[in-house]
Amino acid sequence: MQTMRASRADHVPLSTERLSPTPAPTRRGGGSLAVGFITLLVVGTDLFVVSPLLPAISRHFHVSPGAAGNAVTVFSIVYVLGAPAFGSLADRIGRRKVLAAGLVGFAVANVLTGLAPSFAVLLLARVLAGLTAAAVSPSVYALVGAAAPAHRRGVWMSTAVAGFLISLTTGAPSGTALAAVWGWRAVFVILALPAAALAVVNLAVWPDTPKPGASAATAPVPIGLLTRARAVAVTGLWAFAVYALYTYLGTGLRADAKFSTGLVALALIVFGVGAVVGSFGGGRLADRFGARRVATASLALVGVTMLLLDLVVRAPVPLLMAALFLLALCAYPCLPAYQAQLVSSFPQHVGSLLAWNSSCMYLGTALGSAAGSALLSTAGFRAIPLAGAAVALLGAFFCAFWAISQRSE
Repeated sequence: MQTMRASRADHVPLSTERLSPTPAPTRRGGGSLAVGFITLLVVGTDLFVVSPLLPAISRHFHVSPGAAGNAVTVFSIVYVLGAPAFGSLADRIGRRKVLAAGLVGFAVANVLTGLAPSFAVLLLARVLAGLTAAAVSPSVYALVGAAAPAHRRGVWMSTAVAGFLISLTTGAPSGTALAAVWGWRAVFVILALPAAALAVVNLAVWPDTPKPGASAATAPVPIGLLTRARAVAVTGLWAFAVYALYTYLGTGLRADAKFSTGLVALALIVFGVGAVVGSFGGGRLADRFGARRVATASLALVGVTMLLLDLVVRAPVPLLMAALFLLALCAYPCLPAYQAQLVSSFPQHVGSLLAWNSSCMYLGTALGSAAGSALLSTAGFRAIPLAGAAVALLGAFFCAFWAISQRSE
């Protein structure tokens, strides 16, 4: 049996079939997946919509732009700290309950943000929003991963991830458009409406499955801190590499490629389209070739395409646009594929592991952005893709040889 497990280490492990409380697929499976997609779209929009509203918030409360930016900072910090706790809670009392409660709290947080009488109250509301988002996103990923048919887990995870990725490209412009018509406060109140409705819908569509391990002959085997850290480090390295570049992509294209504002906007759209296509494609590839293989290949290709981007940053516009699309296309299969691998490797700890994974992604994004800022000010934009390539290749090595032991699988 051990030989059989090792031979399938890159694909869906045999242990998944024995230990995972995955319900049999039903006709409502596609409906629950669609609800998960919409839920992550709403939560992601709430995250990305804040940045373009910061100037209006700054003017309204008479605070500096830097101080207004704390509305984003506190959300991210609380999310990173809160997600592991909610993941463990979801594994104990049920992911469906944690998800519904999180969405109710998320709706309340957005109403408080929209009605905040002072900047201090607004910051407290964003703390609550980050805390409740930390309960929502990992729970959705865990429910989707557990409910997916084993041979389509990659596709299901990529569909869920696509909800978050689409919010990346639509959140900022939609929030700006709504704020132009009704003001910045209305944006948050409007976002509270689907969040509240989704709390009820998610309760209806997800089955009330047994707690992880409840149907197994033995209690779930605890996993240690080192095992958790090894398992999620790959996602942190991926986020560091990708978002060190993405955060300052507009700045670099203006300075080095001499792009106009319109061309920068087009470049970000091209990157976003590549990300969505890559996410969907990554899920299908993971189901066909194995989740770990696809995640490893994605990270390796990120390293190669970042080196390519450094070479063509001053090339003609069509070539540079093609390089950006290729980079996103190669980068975004990693996230759904690796999440599918975590679900397969740790079926009794799905909620907590995916919560740790979400926290590590936010942490990697924050550290990558900080590193990108330091490189931009000291060595220039072209140093960022070089550093990102090195980190991505390190992530590929970790994913292939170190992140998840075969004993876990």
